[in-house]
Amino acid sequence: MEVAESKVRTYGNWRKPMSAGLGQLGLIGTGLMFGGLIVVILTVGFFGLLAAVVVGIIVGLMLSTLVLRDRHGKTVLARLAVWVGWRRTCAAGAHLYRGGPLGRSPWGTFHLPGLAARSTLSEARDSYDRPFALLHMPTTNHYTVVFGTEPDGGELVDQSQIDGWVARWGDWLASLADEPGLVAASVTVETAPDTGARLQREVLSRIDPAAPQLAQAMLHEVVETYPAGSATVKAYVALTFSATPRTSAKRRDTQQVARDLAARLPGLTAGLAGTGAGAARPLGAQQLCEAVRIAYEPHAARCSTRPPPPTPRRSLTGATSDRPAPRRAGTATATTARRRSRGR
Repeated sequence: MEVAESKVRTYGNWRKPMSAGLGQLGLIGTGLMFGGLIVVILTVGFFGLLAAVVVGIIVGLMLSTLVLRDRHGKTVLARLAVWVGWRRTCAAGAHLYRGGPLGRSPWGTFHLPGLAARSTLSEARDSYDRPFALLHMPTTNHYTVVFGTEPDGGELVDQSQIDGWVARWGDWLASLADEPGLVAASVTVETAPDTGARLQREVLSRIDPAAPQLAQAMLHEVVETYPAGSATVKAYVALTFSATPRTSAKRRDTQQVARDLAARLPGLTAGLAGTGAGAARPLGAQQLCEAVRIAYEPHAARCSTRPPPPTPRRSLTGATSDRPAPRRAGTATATTARRRSRGR
């Protein structure tokens, strides 16, 4: 009896988008090359061969800045432009950010730096009565929703299961092409040392005060010793929608966009469940602010973890819980709030 060997499936054939042109020159480099050849020909006719050689060397040096690339795929001209822009920024003092009451931001607020300075944050509830943050960029009139996931990882998982996750992930990405008004989608994977706060919050909230002292001492020891040397992996999926789903459509405000997304988010999060992303849920306004602050200040992760409120459990005798009833599809209440994080 022959046993078929299972081969590891690989995914490739990725190509970087490039503009039309000859080789690695691109459109601008090709135009520069043809323009340089014309200048060299004219120089030969008017000034002689020696002058044409000098012009040809100058054109060749200019083309080399568009052909030579570093290990990150950046050309010499692109790196030079970034360096010049950075020096101009430093000379103007725009590379320093100082917010708060003594900062340079208007009204002494804690605005985000860079392109997100003008963004505003709203919060609404989807048809499952889950709060979700709605980030609005006034410059482009785009709205972004962020999903929080905890990937399962590929350890101790069969290859067939991994192939199924990848296939469902491809199906989910393909389904985004049919989402009205979707303009961008991004995934951010965050890996950091585990502080043990999640384990502590989960265990301490479930300890029964009437349990034996030995069992409680064992659980407390597990909470103190288990997180040492472990890592936590989080993934954030951001979907950006336009306020005008069609070219000829009327521009919608925040309330209308929130009401539309409230009925569509449950289907999007349910599609992520089979991709190996774990339990996907939309991030609320406070959770998104905490994630942004932890990204700039990793030590704030310990401050943002607080014990959850006690949730009633369903007993074997049939006692009911206080879980709110699901809302109907399309019902959402958006509360616009300026994104001002308190100084901690």
